[in-house]
Amino acid sequence: MPSTLEEALAAIVDTFQQYSARSGDKFKLSQCELKELLLKELPTLAPTRLRECDYNTLMSALDTNKDCEVDFTEYVRALACLCIYCHEYFRDCPPNPPCP
Repeated sequence: MPSTLEEALAAIVDTFQQYSARSGDKFKLSQCELKELLLKELPTLAPTRLRECDYNTLMSALDTNKDCEVDFTEYVRALACLCIYCHEYFRDCPPNPPCP
């Protein structure tokens, strides 16, 4: 039986592959594929009220090699940054919520 971390790693890879295979290069995310991934897989962190220019800015920041697509390395770097942000944000929270 896989561990929680193994399942998380599999989910990261599988999610990328599901969205990158939809059109064009199956090893990279186009801006449209990235936007769809964010809206469906991270709905709380990527609310629908973001404007198209916000997605353009995000794409530009993630696309470090400037090929107008996000490859797996760029995708993982973004997820790592998100993990670091969440870790810092929740650092001082109690491990378990208090009883009501």
